[in-house]
Amino acid sequence: MTDEAALLAFAVKWRHWNGGPDEDIFVTFGISPEDYFHRLRRLLTKHRWNRLDPQVLTDLVRICDDRLSTIDIRSGDRARPRRVSSEHPLSKLSA
Repeated sequence: MTDEAALLAFAVKWRHWNGGPDEDIFVTFGISPEDYFHRLRRLLTKHRWNRLDPQVLTDLVRICDDRLSTIDIRSGDRARPRRVSSEHPLSKLSA
């Protein structure tokens, strides 16, 4: 499974529960929830994912936007993706 497919599979699995617990995101991917939702949001805008059911795609985009806005409010700052160690398997998805 590719890194992108893993991100998407996790998102689809947890979409009914607002994207999944922060702890599971960190344990599964080794990145912060903020980074995860930024990457997922970027991934969902790629054309090849438009084969997803339109309602699932809409739900996932909404979840990303909701979770990122919550992070923005909590931090008091605009959310910015952070760099991942180059050794981490998802580092190639870094901005």
